[in-house]
Amino acid sequence: MHRGHDFPRVRASVSGGRLTNRLRVSARRLRLTIALVAAALLSSSPLVFAQQATAGSGPSNSSGMLLSSLPRAGDRIFIEPLVVKDADIDNQITTMPLFMGGFHGSQAFQNLITIEKRLWYNFSLQVGTQYDAVFAPDLTTSGFEFEEIQGKYLVYENAAHEIMATFIERALFSPQDSLVSKQSYPLQLNSYFLFNKGLGDVPVRFLRPFAIQSDVVWTQPFGSAPQPLAPYLGGAYYDQAFRFDFALEYSLLYLNDVVGQSVPSFLQHLTPAVELRTITNLSNNGFYGQTAGYLSYELNYQAPWYQISVAYQRSFGPDAPFAGQALLLYATYFYDDLLRRLGFNPTPF
Repeated sequence: MHRGHDFPRVRASVSGGRLTNRLRVSARRLRLTIALVAAALLSSSPLVFAQQATAGSGPSNSSGMLLSSLPRAGDRIFIEPLVVKDADIDNQITTMPLFMGGFHGSQAFQNLITIEKRLWYNFSLQVGTQYDAVFAPDLTTSGFEFEEIQGKYLVYENAAHEIMATFIERALFSPQDSLVSKQSYPLQLNSYFLFNKGLGDVPVRFLRPFAIQSDVVWTQPFGSAPQPLAPYLGGAYYDQAFRFDFALEYSLLYLNDVVGQSVPSFLQHLTPAVELRTITNLSNNGFYGQTAGYLSYELNYQAPWYQISVAYQRSFGPDAPFAGQALLLYATYFYDDLLRRLGFNPTPF
């Protein structure tokens, strides 16, 4: 007997009442299938996520967020990290204002703004810019540091083991009439490989809410220019560099809905995390081969169409990307979900 599909079968010998009941069951299952397909298309995500979101017996909080544009693999919802590059393919707008201290009593403000557009379920393009302002006893200056364009390709995904692997190519362009042309290279290419893994398949119960995100990056600049702001920000500009970023996060939503440990409703949206950035200097600026970076201590709040994060960051090493400490506020908005809430119907991609 063929068991490849679980479709209801109607036998000619059944009575009229039984036939009517079977047809009603078929109609209900057909409506459910159509609803699942529609939900998957509206969420701009593969159907597998919609099926998993409705299959569980946990609170609707989890299934609603799985059907949103939040980064996910299987039952795992990852945070949009602040240090590691995000591996998911999204329609989103991000802003990241950063306040930090530098050398000789100087302070700096940065704000990175990006817009990402999903062109297919596994590919997106992103554009962005960053504004810098430096305030020092003998210098006050501001301007746009760079414009960027980025392509992101999801190369592998495993829902059962909560795995995502992504490749990114990112180009940074320095405007000739701004702050950057005085301190940086006219073009810089960054090649990323990203790997995310949730620990939901680990048999140890208290470890299952943990997840890791990571990337390795090769930085290759083109051209040459000085960096006069280095004495105020505390970092020399690298020629070539190798970077490794790592994030460890703990999902209270996963703890409640998947592990089964009760967590208050508001706290379910919180994910504490620690991120690490390490940069190995491969340029001839007096620090060749040495590694520096910073640690980022974060608290992230996730809702179906946005994430808000706060972080405290502290640098380490002989030639850190910045000197001292920094405070950061991060906000990202998934505009396809936001448009639906406003009554618009965006396309699946």
